[in-house]
Amino acid sequence: MIVKDIRPRGFCKGVHFAIEKVKEVLKSNNYPKPIYVLGYIVHNRHVVDELTEMGAITLDDHSMSRMELIEGISEGTIVISAHGTPIDVINKIKEKRLTLVDATCQDVYVTHDLIKSYLNKNYHVVYIGKKNHPETNASLSLGNKVFLIENVEDVNHSHIEEPIFVTNQTTFSIKDIFNIHLALKEKYQDIIITEEICNATRIRQNAIIKSNEDADLCYIVGDTRSNNSKNLAKISRQMTNTRTILIQSVDDINPLDLKDVQLVTVSSGASTPEYLTKEVISYLKTFSNEN
Repeated sequence: MIVKDIRPRGFCKGVHFAIEKVKEVLKSNNYPKPIYVLGYIVHNRHVVDELTEMGAITLDDHSMSRMELIEGISEGTIVISAHGTPIDVINKIKEKRLTLVDATCQDVYVTHDLIKSYLNKNYHVVYIGKKNHPETNASLSLGNKVFLIENVEDVNHSHIEEPIFVTNQTTFSIKDIFNIHLALKEKYQDIIITEEICNATRIRQNAIIKSNEDADLCYIVGDTRSNNSKNLAKISRQMTNTRTILIQSVDDINPLDLKDVQLVTVSSGASTPEYLTKEVISYLKTFSNEN
């Protein structure tokens, strides 16, 4: 069995920045304790567990909004995750006189600046993203003329006043966004479309498409909460017709899945620690030597 290591992989710059920012805050005496992280700093359980061991307290509960999560916090420091957070939450943190540390990815802020710019020009904004994702929620909070579109069906049922400006979640699928753009162009006339998929996401998705030719199986190493990891798996299945399995670590590999596999490819999400992917590749190479 041949094991093909798809690159690039490992942390993107935004993920690296966010994780290092939390570590910096934890190690410094300049930030009031306790140190809270609002939501997963990045969508990977292993990263969150590591930071928890260092002393970070992650505020995360699917049944609660971020505003509700900070309601009972009266002291300390709150770090905003790489995905950003709604404006009213940031204002509330400041109102409560808590120390605020912003670890939002700069690519996310580029999108925010575009949205605000076109809102100021009296455009309605279409934001293509995943519902209830923290990056999406942060972008939707920028104004009541920002509308969420998740898929082509949403476009078909939409009734948005023109002129329209279109942007998107930075970790969206390159395949899905293309189809949504086509649908928007067919339905609306006075429309400006930009595509703000971040470079790290685009490169990883394109690498999957190029590398999966003749592959019997593809493993994507990433957290089930990671949108960029799930989109890598989706791209692999839909655009390369490759049997694809999303795993969080080597522990999730079922040897039965490797039966009769001649070529297996391995990639990982932009929030997946490198050591997890290396462990998967090492195991697969050992497996191939035994069979």
